[in-house]
Amino acid sequence: MVSSNEANHLDAYSEIRLVIGDGECFYRSFIFSYLEQVIDRQDTDEEHRLLHVVERMSVQHANLGWNSEFSRTSRAFEELIEKVMRWKGTESTSSCRKEELLQFFSTYEKTQDIFAFLRLLVAIHICSHSEEYVPHIPEVDEGNCSLEVWCFEQVIPARVDADHVMLVALATALEVPLRTESFQQGYARDIYTGPGFPRPNVTLLYTGNHYNIIYPRAPSAESSSHQASKREDPADQSSSHQASQREEPAGQS
Repeated sequence: MVSSNEANHLDAYSEIRLVIGDGECFYRSFIFSYLEQVIDRQDTDEEHRLLHVVERMSVQHANLGWNSEFSRTSRAFEELIEKVMRWKGTESTSSCRKEELLQFFSTYEKTQDIFAFLRLLVAIHICSHSEEYVPHIPEVDEGNCSLEVWCFEQVIPARVDADHVMLVALATALEVPLRTESFQQGYARDIYTGPGFPRPNVTLLYTGNHYNIIYPRAPSAESSSHQASKREDPADQSSSHQASQREEPAGQS
């Protein structure tokens, strides 16, 4: 149970999008929330910036000399970004474009390569900036395993839960501002604050090894009918604003 006093700080948020808990909830929540905002932008600056990030990470991947699925999964990610640009190039409304995005994320078969790419991106970034991350990974810092082995065991495999190190690495690699909230008063963490100019901001609600998407309340909003502080049961998959998943068995934990 969460008391109303503990959750008062969540009054700043108007809606919650529930995300299935299958070990991919952080990656799913992060990229869906980000692209949902990119779709609302008139320009395609963010899409082209992301494609440049993929090129940069390809070079870093080559420098590491890994035998991985980077080529295939990065292409899947590029195709998703290209889809977003095509959706924006049509005469459809924002809500229709967001429905296209939601449909794309509705099955694990369509998205597993996207999550695999994001996991590889995290591992590449961590291993390319080892001096920043090793002190925060006890197993590596204490010499129990190498950073590369840790990434291949704890980051790259599908459906392995993300911890704080992975959150920082993904947000930093993509340069996407990220904040996490919790029902606990004063918990809010700015994981990555961005390069200092306007960019979509991702805000996630952490509920103990699980992440859902929350939406900041618009300054002019007066209605409280969709307050995030209504504390929906994270296991309630019937929410009309549910993120993604009416999944097939392959997407279940």
